[in-house]
Amino acid sequence: MINYPSRPHLTYYNSYVTTGDMKSKKDKEQTRKRIIEAVGHVLARDGAKGLGINSIAKQAEVDKVLIYRYFGGLPEVIKAFGITEKYWPNPEELVGDPEQWEKLGIQLSLHRFFKNYIRAMRSRPLTLEIMAWEQVSTSKEAACLEDIRIRTALECFERMSLEVNEDVDLTTLIVMMFSAINALLVKSIKTNSYGSLDLSEDKAWKRIDAVVAGMLKGVIAAKEL
Repeated sequence: MINYPSRPHLTYYNSYVTTGDMKSKKDKEQTRKRIIEAVGHVLARDGAKGLGINSIAKQAEVDKVLIYRYFGGLPEVIKAFGITEKYWPNPEELVGDPEQWEKLGIQLSLHRFFKNYIRAMRSRPLTLEIMAWEQVSTSKEAACLEDIRIRTALECFERMSLEVNEDVDLTTLIVMMFSAINALLVKSIKTNSYGSLDLSEDKAWKRIDAVVAGMLKGVIAAKEL
């Protein structure tokens, strides 16, 4: 029987290949992240008219070929940005444990949801900049991002298993609450004050939260009498 000598260079080669693959994967993930973040910065700064493969590549400091390679094109990279938690809170952040909500009832459940929503959005100034741009835009990019937000909200309400008296127009109530709160959130990044409210102060948002609770109670409790 012939004993062949070991070949340590093959072990070194295999180790080198594995390390190289890991580095390549890490580099790809970091590049994807830079591209996705660039979408938000370009949208907030230039709006839909300034958003394109070239502007995203320039902001991310990457070759535009990589955007096509990793995402496929502009619509796909916008969607990738729209589902990131940095842009939009996920249902877990807004709702949490659905079982706890079932014990609260619809009035307190909606109040807690909007309270979580305000806190989540105040921590995302870039998203508020984009929402401000969307108010004056009818582009397909704006529609895509809005669709993602709507689907997230619907998923949240499905988790909450809301049951309400049929006399309560829940859809209109929620739409009106969203509209009012979003208007104040967007206003907060444009100017600190709105009427007598200083939107840069936590105490102003506590006052808003108290009014939200009162409005929900007034509409829902009145209909349930």
